[in-house]
Amino acid sequence: MTAFVRSVRAGALAGCVLVLAAGCGGGSGGADASDTPPPPSHAPAPPADKGPQCEGTTTAKGLHVLRGGSETLPGGAGPVLYKEGGSDGTHRTATLSNGTGTGSAQSGTESWRVRPGQSLTVKGTTFTVSQICTYRVVLTPKDGTAVTQSPTPNPVDPTWPDLNNGRLRLRWHVPNTEKNGAISAVLHDVEAGPDRAYIAVTSRAGGGAAYQDARVGDTLEFSGRLWKVTVIDTGDGNPSMANPRSGYVDLQLIGPSR
Repeated sequence: MTAFVRSVRAGALAGCVLVLAAGCGGGSGGADASDTPPPPSHAPAPPADKGPQCEGTTTAKGLHVLRGGSETLPGGAGPVLYKEGGSDGTHRTATLSNGTGTGSAQSGTESWRVRPGQSLTVKGTTFTVSQICTYRVVLTPKDGTAVTQSPTPNPVDPTWPDLNNGRLRLRWHVPNTEKNGAISAVLHDVEAGPDRAYIAVTSRAGGGAAYQDARVGDTLEFSGRLWKVTVIDTGDGNPSMANPRSGYVDLQLIGPSR
């Protein structure tokens, strides 16, 4: 990639953060721009995930911690974030951390590498790691505490985002923001060889995510829904928000997250 294109991308990303702070894409306010992940480093593409996509109890009720994002745990246990994940082709593991932040801006003083079915104790509160997916970890309180978060569409505006035949198109660097600014999704970057995308979701109510190196066929979760990446168009290398050929990603609605 030329130095000129990198320079253009960096400038556009800086502008995108300002736009997010102003609540671009619908309504005033906007999700907290300080939670917006920084741009990726354009490192070589990681190997494709070996699968399985999910491992654990599919019907488990618990808190959904999305990949690259943090959630506040019930019982005063503080926030936990899904930092990294991997698979050996048979079983999945995840690295969780305390602290806040999304993407490479994650912070924390303690981390745990967990597997499905394992117990996890955070500040005296114990959870079962009920499920690990490429896109989320489900934590179920062992003391029977009901988790108030339910996998339902965005409660501020259940119709967000607007879909076309169940499809959501995210254009490079153009935030798609709920009308009250409570949640926003943005395609931060697209890369070729192989085609992959960096999609970030910010939310004032929690449920933020940072899906780096997403590929066609991958499943994502946000706004209480599951989405499949169906198209990645890398565009012409010019990320200007006024450029109709700057690249895009199509997400197809699968259904509510369960």
